[in-house]
Amino acid sequence: MNFLISGCEKPTPPAPTPVNPVEAGATGVYVLCEGLWQMNNSTLAFYDFAQGNFDADIFLTANGRGLGDTGSDLQIYGGKMYCVVNLSETVEVMNRSARSIKQISLSGKQPRKIAFYQGFAYVSCYNGDILKIDTATLEVVASQQAGSNPDGLCVANGKLYVANSGGLNNPNYGNTVSVFDLATFTLITEITVGLNPMRVASDAYGDVYVVCNGNYNDISGCMQRIDSQIDEVVQTFDFPVTNLAICGDFAYLYYYSYSNQQSQVSVLNVFDETMVKENFITDGTNIQTPYGIAVNPMNGDVYISDSYQYTSNGDVYCFGADGRKKFQFEVGMNPCQIQVMR
Repeated sequence: MNFLISGCEKPTPPAPTPVNPVEAGATGVYVLCEGLWQMNNSTLAFYDFAQGNFDADIFLTANGRGLGDTGSDLQIYGGKMYCVVNLSETVEVMNRSARSIKQISLSGKQPRKIAFYQGFAYVSCYNGDILKIDTATLEVVASQQAGSNPDGLCVANGKLYVANSGGLNNPNYGNTVSVFDLATFTLITEITVGLNPMRVASDAYGDVYVVCNGNYNDISGCMQRIDSQIDEVVQTFDFPVTNLAICGDFAYLYYYSYSNQQSQVSVLNVFDETMVKENFITDGTNIQTPYGIAVNPMNGDVYISDSYQYTSNGDVYCFGADGRKKFQFEVGMNPCQIQVMR
């Protein structure tokens, strides 16, 4: 969600409150903060578990320049990090110390999200393009057309699933998921889903979970499950979801209501599609406006970011698998993507 607030300057996050938090199997955590739309203030924070150091904008520290305007995705593949910057229309490719290797310009395309498969990156763009980038040469090698304003994307069963949000066409949102065969990078089919699909994620069993936001008014959002063997929606869940992260047999889901500003974090078993915990957080910690979620695959810790109504610096909370807070630290504005470093 993008907001324009005139006359605001980016606050500088103070040093985080935890004292040398340690994460099993992890060296640190990166947090992409999208900043405010048209304010050119995206940041990349890094907490170094080994050294106990925190850098509120390690990309600026490492490169002497900012990321740009409205960072929208951060993913790690191989030895590189890839940061999609929507309004600046770039993909920033970095090493694992956040030093830039190449800035890929995607002028006129408004890139949104990125996914990977067998040495290639796939970038969804609001102009309708799905771009294929060779991760060795960092060059765009092919392009295909999806639906209206494609957003989230993921890989399952050798195919790419792309949510066609139609987000720039309010109130005429999209309601399809485009499916591409990655062996040939050709469009196979389009699957009709709920209104305004934005988030997609796949599990180890070949299922694709699609989060549809509805129209934020009289049409409610939903989450649906696609079977990638037959490319059909096989289940619609009876609870609302805003975003999710899947790790092993569990999907960690959060929901945020724009009407009453209430939020909830729950846990779904993706093996048998049963709700494990309706309320994951067990110690009373309140997440005001959840904006990003990730799981440490080494120990099951869950990271959730809070954007505090999108107008101030956010926080990142780390919860153990028991739902109790282990630590938290302050980052920049609108922390949207979290990556745990091994």
